[in-house]
Amino acid sequence: MKRLYKNLTKAVLSAVFSFVLVTFSMGQTQSLGPLMSVTEFTIKPGHDTQFQEGVKAWKACYIAEKGEWTWKVWQRQQGEGNVYVLASEMPNWAEMDKNDPVGGKCYSLVTAMIDPHIEKATSHVTRLLPEISKNTPTTDELISVGFYELSLTDGHKFLPAVREVSASMAKAEGTVRGYWYSWLTMGPDSPNYHVVTPYKNFAAMDITRDSIWDIYEKEHGKEKRDAIQAQFRSSLKNVWTYHYKMNKDMSRPVK
Repeated sequence: MKRLYKNLTKAVLSAVFSFVLVTFSMGQTQSLGPLMSVTEFTIKPGHDTQFQEGVKAWKACYIAEKGEWTWKVWQRQQGEGNVYVLASEMPNWAEMDKNDPVGGKCYSLVTAMIDPHIEKATSHVTRLLPEISKNTPTTDELISVGFYELSLTDGHKFLPAVREVSASMAKAEGTVRGYWYSWLTMGPDSPNYHVVTPYKNFAAMDITRDSIWDIYEKEHGKEKRDAIQAQFRSSLKNVWTYHYKMNKDMSRPVK
């Protein structure tokens, strides 16, 4: 398999993360976006440098052996612990049936230089929602990720609200601002959706822009804004946000 997801994580996961199909989906009428395989690594305290050097060594070996797989490694900037996220796009589920013999040639580096520095690892799969996402990939190295866990009773109201507000934003600005993903595999603490908003750097976060609600209100008026905002909020059980910075030395976004 052309993914470090298999070559790297099988050495550090002692048990498979329990996956549950997400209850809320886009429906069969919507075009399907690519899958994203994601593994989150929590690093042992004081082991950050060793972990980075281990991944860099694996990357160098993999490229030297002419491996074709590409990936990005993001370091979380806030929250508990020292967390890295390994993300790689897959066109479909069938990709997980494939083997990557090149990765096996570098496997000893995983057990010797990466595994000893990892405290915990969890894996999941998400799918891009093209209908409400930017239609061009980003090259920015800083992202803000908002996570949304839905209410069991009103969660079905979430996507209709997001679609409606996104349509107003696309009309006003020519495009939406981020990339929406649905979670296809979940654990007890997983969200149902997340949205990735890219930034050139941290200074770009200081730029003041109209909120999505202000944009919607300019087109539809305050009464409709209040209604759609109430619908959106009632659909949620929990919301949280983290910022992530890409580590270029540990990533291989293109061949």
